[in-house]
Amino acid sequence: MVQVPVVVTGVGPVSAIGCGRNAFWDGLCAGKHGFGTITLCDATASPSKIAAEVKNFNLGDYVDGGTAMGRRTPRPAQLALAASVMALHDAELDLDRCDPTRLGVHIGTSIGNLETLFVFRDRIRDTGSLPAHAAFHAFNHSIACVVTSFFNIRGPIHTTTSGCNSGIDAAGQAMRMIQSGAVDAMLVVGTDCELVPEILAALNASGSLATSFNDDPGRASRPFDRHREGNVIGEGAAALLLEAAPHAKERRARVYAQLAGYQVCSAGQNRQYSASSPELDLRPCVDAFRGAIAEAGWQPGDVDVVNANGSSSVIYDRVEALALGEVFGASISDIPIHSIKSMLGQHGAGSSALQAVCTCLALRRGIVPGTINHDELDPECGPVAVLTETKQLDPARAIVHSIGLGGFYYSVAAFSVPPSDESAVTGELTVRWSAGATSRFKPAEDFQKPLTPWKPRRDDIS
Repeated sequence: MVQVPVVVTGVGPVSAIGCGRNAFWDGLCAGKHGFGTITLCDATASPSKIAAEVKNFNLGDYVDGGTAMGRRTPRPAQLALAASVMALHDAELDLDRCDPTRLGVHIGTSIGNLETLFVFRDRIRDTGSLPAHAAFHAFNHSIACVVTSFFNIRGPIHTTTSGCNSGIDAAGQAMRMIQSGAVDAMLVVGTDCELVPEILAALNASGSLATSFNDDPGRASRPFDRHREGNVIGEGAAALLLEAAPHAKERRARVYAQLAGYQVCSAGQNRQYSASSPELDLRPCVDAFRGAIAEAGWQPGDVDVVNANGSSSVIYDRVEALALGEVFGASISDIPIHSIKSMLGQHGAGSSALQAVCTCLALRRGIVPGTINHDELDPECGPVAVLTETKQLDPARAIVHSIGLGGFYYSVAAFSVPPSDESAVTGELTVRWSAGATSRFKPAEDFQKPLTPWKPRRDDIS
């Protein structure tokens, strides 16, 4: 059976370097970092005192009544709702003309509302009671409920909690829903805020975090660099609107990219977690790369760029680089590899979803952002070609990779510029469907309608 192509028609990034497509993209291309001293939680006892925070975030900038809503809504849910507003706005999707049962939501989150649970624990210990909304926000799935309720979406609703991979996994599983014919479109969101004292303590205990850059946070995240020492945590979210290609074409939607393949592989018993003596079994990582590339119908040599996990982890950067070397063989030194976590840090599902958004923008605009803080390649990573400057490369096929907690699993998504035989025009702008194609597309003209706070959609049943 021929599966319907799945395309990305809207993106909504919420990040420490900018919120919204243009601010996010401009920050990436300029090599802007989002790191600073932790303010969202008490980091007094933490050896690592830096993070990537979304500064001056106010839900009221994105939804009507959002300031009041934010007082009782967990931060990951707020970030997810803001990202969703921007993705639907970007896609110019008229929800009133859509069948609400044919549009679904898939949320990816790593720790979800964990901070809220700790707040509830402290409150019940101190006062003996909890607010009425506690039961709702005690579950990670409440994030998906907030999004579907706000937009009155009545199709499938799912939550994936698979660690840092969750953003990519949600997109891959949403793609399967569309391919099966169950829905016409899925709103996919990856969201997390890892700035929780208990999470900081756990990551410090595992030796996962960078601790030598508290006075110079902008240099802390150093993917594949010889002098890297660990991750920098943070927060963020990103939404993507996935649509069946015929559905997008019928409404003459602007298309960023096609989601052409997806694979997640577990290490099984080959990965017994040990911070002091980690294993370097490359097989599951290699299998994930090969699976996504094969589903896309490509050969390894067809890949133009790799948006790497590149979290600045001493071990996992090495695992990733060596696995890529096995997949691409002698050509590994010719394939540009970049990591936006050098600017955004590693913060659960938000990280991998932001990777996906970056790749969609890179395919549409023909530009690949560089990796900052990469001064000297770690020789134990092999001869990988880390892109350190933003360049016009006109990639047509890209892969996005994320490593799950402890190296137990690996997720890869394959994105491509859509086929050139499906030309479409959105207003005055010819969609850039293939690498090198003539296009009147200019970033500043891509979409200019200002975003005003959305009002919740009310049910049409009287």
